[in-house]
Amino acid sequence: MTLAGVGIFGYATGVLMGPYAPLLGDRLPELTCLQVAFTGARFAEVFGSFTLEQQAAIAQLLIPGDVVFAWGYGFLLTGLLGLLTLRLPASWQPAGRMLMWTPLLASALDCLEDLCLHALAVAPAGADPGLLPMLAGLAATLKYLNLSVLAPAYGITASIKGATHDRRAGALVIYLLVVVNALAFVARPLQQIPACF
Repeated sequence: MTLAGVGIFGYATGVLMGPYAPLLGDRLPELTCLQVAFTGARFAEVFGSFTLEQQAAIAQLLIPGDVVFAWGYGFLLTGLLGLLTLRLPASWQPAGRMLMWTPLLASALDCLEDLCLHALAVAPAGADPGLLPMLAGLAATLKYLNLSVLAPAYGITASIKGATHDRRAGALVIYLLVVVNALAFVARPLQQIPACF
């Protein structure tokens, strides 16, 4: 699962998103502001600040780019957390077997968010956004809860516990990979979401 995640991740970033990300340049992080816009007016304000070419690129980045990207990180992190869970004491196994799936739940929520944002991005100017901005915002919030809070908290805590239980070289590599990825997925929303408000 981890290796599949790496492959999907690479395909999404290199092939599907590669041609469009440069069009946004240093404004790429502002896509987070679309995710947490919550209202049609705020979405229109942020989206309207991009050029027409950039708006078209955003639609392509969302589908198929970010949809595939979401499953890349989901498989990668779920695979790592699964490998980590296997190295924990029996008392940690029940919770671990549930929490290891939080990245894939985040992937599903990310896809829902992408579908909503894509519909907003390709809608005619002035169209009623309905509940799409709110639905996208809720999906993004729950995605970040799973991806940037629950999964990292479990990953880091379980890695510390694992280091007291299984210190074989392979296990230590898994702990290191889990912690590095956990910190990376915590850092992104901490850096980008506050700048949107």
